[in-house]
Amino acid sequence: MNTTFKELLSDTNIDSEDALLEVSDRIFIDKPISQIKEKATKEAFNIFICVQIIGCWKSDGWNIGIFGNFPEIVPYASIALKNIGLNQISDIVLEIIETFPEGTDFSQNNQDYCDVINFLGGHNRFIKDKEKFEKYSEKEIVDIKEKHFNSLEKAEKLVGNLWSYNSPNIEGWGIVIDYLKKNINSKLWKE
Repeated sequence: MNTTFKELLSDTNIDSEDALLEVSDRIFIDKPISQIKEKATKEAFNIFICVQIIGCWKSDGWNIGIFGNFPEIVPYASIALKNIGLNQISDIVLEIIETFPEGTDFSQNNQDYCDVINFLGGHNRFIKDKEKFEKYSEKEIVDIKEKHFNSLEKAEKLVGNLWSYNSPNIEGWGIVIDYLKKNINSKLWKE
């Protein structure tokens, strides 16, 4: 049954993290995120992605929580953040993405992607296919890693006061809750 947010949350306090988790849990299907995007409405997908971003950040930060452990959300992060009104964070996500080697595939957390994460993190001993990074000079490698970590640091500073535990606005969930309220009559699924 294709319900609206209002119908789904009729027994839930809409001004809570629980409301967002209810929406996110209902949208999550055991399929690639690209398939979820095809089926969910824009509003539902934005909430789903933002809940994943904030939750992963609260767990392990940008580097590990989002870019390290859940790269599948990365291609959708900037747009979802912008759609709910987090423009600065959206921009910094794009800046971080630009520090990744050209052709990085975020759609799967596989060995190729792990090699990229280990390359950016300077963990060369864990890179299985070192050949793909040999095209970079030592200076280029230093520059890439420096830009990457500087961008991650900017992102951490930017969201630290917004999303940390005990931060105002329902520990960072408030802006997503506001977006949910504005779209309360939207449906979860495309027709």
